[in-house]
Amino acid sequence: MEESKNANKQEGIDEQLLRVCGNLLKQHRLRLLCAESMTAGYLSSLWGMEINSGNYFLGSIVCYHTAVKTGVLGVPAAKINKYCAESAVVTLRMLDGLRKLVVDAEVYVSITGLAFKTENAKQLRSIGTVYYAFHYAAQTTIFKRHFAGDAATIFIATCNALLHDLYHWLLQALGGKKLENNTNW
Repeated sequence: MEESKNANKQEGIDEQLLRVCGNLLKQHRLRLLCAESMTAGYLSSLWGMEINSGNYFLGSIVCYHTAVKTGVLGVPAAKINKYCAESAVVTLRMLDGLRKLVVDAEVYVSITGLAFKTENAKQLRSIGTVYYAFHYAAQTTIFKRHFAGDAATIFIATCNALLHDLYHWLLQALGGKKLENNTNW
């Protein structure tokens, strides 16, 4: 698991990076499917704004509530009770459930985290702790990130970091072939 801390305030979504990720997925004919907890569909709305998304984006399952994580994605309730919904373990189990539920994608993404205070007394992670996991071609990775700020700032920073990490991780998984005019990342 990779971890970083980022206290920089994000002004908005990096639309150029969003296009770069979209181009990578489109050029390699990879279909993308997401499972979102903390971001509650925000990540999906970003993919929907990318001009090539119709070529690669299959959709997203918003599993904000535990009942959707367990009932739709098959995340074991015992894992949620033991580790909390916003944990690396649950993020990986969401990814597993997503892969079983929809087999038509090549790239899978799952995300959980804390954008504001929770009433769950078992949750010991700080606000701004985020986990996201990727799967492609029998390879799975998970990232742990930490962002500061209000919920909106955490959402934006999370999505920008996810786009950056997905691009680099997928690029490496594809054999390191960069797309033309995309050397900034």
